[in-house]
Amino acid sequence: MRRKHMQNISSRPIRNCLILACVLLVAWGCMPKKIEIKSVDMLSTPNLLVEADAAWQARQFEVSELYYAEALARGDLVKSELPLVYARLAESAFRNGHPQQARIALESWANIDSKALESPDWERTYLDTMAALDKTERLQNHLRWVLGSDLPWDARQEVALWFSRYFLDKADFERSLDVLDGFYKQAPEDVTARSGFEHEFLQWLNGLDDGQVADLAKGVTLVNQWRFPYALTAFEHGVRTADDPDGWGATWRTLRNLAANAELADMVPLTNRLAELEARYGLPSVGLALALPITGPYAKVGVKILRGAGLAQWRLAQDGVEVDLRVINTEIPGWEARLAALPGHYSVVGGPLRVDAFKKLYEAGSPGADVLKERAVFTFLASLGDLTEGRDAWRFFTSRVDEVRSLVNLAVNELGITDLAVFYPEEKFGRTMAQIFYNQAAPLGGRIRGMQSYPPHEFKQWSKRIGKLLKVPDDFQDNKEAPLERPDFGAVFIPDGWQQAQTLLPNFFFYEGDSLVFLGPGLWSRALDSAKGIDEHYYRLAVCPGAWWKDSDGGRTLQNVLTEEGLGQADFWVALGYDFIRFAGKFGTLPSGWDADDVNRRIRSAQQIDFSMAPMTWDETGVASQNLFLFSPVRNGKQLVDADKVADRIIRAESRRDRRIEAYGERMKEQEVKALEKAGEPARNPDIPPDM
Repeated sequence: MRRKHMQNISSRPIRNCLILACVLLVAWGCMPKKIEIKSVDMLSTPNLLVEADAAWQARQFEVSELYYAEALARGDLVKSELPLVYARLAESAFRNGHPQQARIALESWANIDSKALESPDWERTYLDTMAALDKTERLQNHLRWVLGSDLPWDARQEVALWFSRYFLDKADFERSLDVLDGFYKQAPEDVTARSGFEHEFLQWLNGLDDGQVADLAKGVTLVNQWRFPYALTAFEHGVRTADDPDGWGATWRTLRNLAANAELADMVPLTNRLAELEARYGLPSVGLALALPITGPYAKVGVKILRGAGLAQWRLAQDGVEVDLRVINTEIPGWEARLAALPGHYSVVGGPLRVDAFKKLYEAGSPGADVLKERAVFTFLASLGDLTEGRDAWRFFTSRVDEVRSLVNLAVNELGITDLAVFYPEEKFGRTMAQIFYNQAAPLGGRIRGMQSYPPHEFKQWSKRIGKLLKVPDDFQDNKEAPLERPDFGAVFIPDGWQQAQTLLPNFFFYEGDSLVFLGPGLWSRALDSAKGIDEHYYRLAVCPGAWWKDSDGGRTLQNVLTEEGLGQADFWVALGYDFIRFAGKFGTLPSGWDADDVNRRIRSAQQIDFSMAPMTWDETGVASQNLFLFSPVRNGKQLVDADKVADRIIRAESRRDRRIEAYGERMKEQEVKALEKAGEPARNPDIPPDM
């Protein structure tokens, strides 16, 4: 008695259509002559399977679909033959554009074989079929299921690679890589499984066009760049651009870093490919110039920067990166002409360190007036003045906006203080910083409740101006015991030096401003590096920003390197030179005829270094920003700010003020009682209204 194994698959309509199609193909000369279409009714089931296998091997899927469907319809197949027949029928139907037929075959296969889903063939065909049927939700559910399953690794790898291709086709480039990352983390620990996965992905990458690889590379970030699959993607993207002679230097450094540092099971494909490119294009060198004061009053700073730069040059040389470093002393007359006369491959310049020196690079009539047009200059200045950052020149230094933004962010977003004030000296720096603070507060949710200036050299006026900011009444001295009104702001910005702050802050305490948070500029931080014997009482709520912290990860790394080479102690200036050379060393030589957009594109890659000072980033227009550290003064220097501890100190300070107000109220009640008793009047309960 015959038994049907696949009730939902009917071979007759498909057979008739396929026979007609095959006849037409033969007539057109498109059908390979070696496969002769035979009437299925004239074939026994064993012979039918032989013919189906021949059609399958010849990749004539129209014929194989017809034969396998007929074989299943007969129902006299041996059970052990069914998985192979279902698998080939599903694949043939999918390739013929019959996804419903493929779906039925796959489901029937799974119904008779509990291990069908463990087959990479089943997984691949199932996913292809669901995509053809536009079953997006089912695909998403299947992905989640496989990620949480214990399927054999070869099946999970097949699913991972399929979904990566699927998301690439959907232009979801980030997810195309992320899905591979998720599966790779589940791969067996043995090297064979992981390296096999890497090879499969790399082979797929090699088959993509340049645009697709560039799109996938958009999903590579500073955080994930060393992991699979991001490292391989970034490497392949670099390989595709290696034939650009102007960009070979930067590309080579990227490829070398990946070939040395990627966290992969098998690094051989990367190192071999890099060796081939090096043999073809050669090992690039980088020309960098530093414009620094090596003599004169600022020589100490310039020499420190140079010490850090020399260390970075040495470390890069150990990694195979040759940096040709030229130093121009900005204290020697005519230095700008010597900078302008350097060979063209010194296309990136660090410095100058002073505003007057920088002006010589663009002022009309100066021998260095064309330097900014011919070289990418990264100044060690807080501002470029009237020039446009990211167009005329660039900045590799903390800006005043960086300082103010870090302070406002702490006050508003971490301490919840939205009412702010500014107390500034009547001179250029103070006015400029006050304006920056005003401009930065609003976007972050801060409101300026008070703005008061003071004459920087008239010390006797400082206390009066503070009283005016705090709205202290004129008769304050007549009753010193009476509590003053609370300020209508919770933090005050004081853009002046540390020496001035040591006089100003005690005056705020005199007017009961001890619960205010005092926000200072970077000048405080630099002074605190050498400060001793600070009276912490006045500075528990004082905060200032800085770009250097010796105990940060980057600071400790730099100090370790300096110690290894016997080069002394690290500080901000040493870190500046060390970071700049490593940053600029990734640029390569800029191409002839370069423009600002070329520089800004290279910055996006160059900024991906481990900074020893506070990290810097540049936006797409080339404008820099720095994520500064925040410090509080302590007895012998400074320590990192803990926002939670600052918040607790504010609460305790306000609590002390509340207790003073309460104690004053109690004293007033006692005095009233004594006065009434002295006058011979009965004491009245002050809590009861007088008309009762």
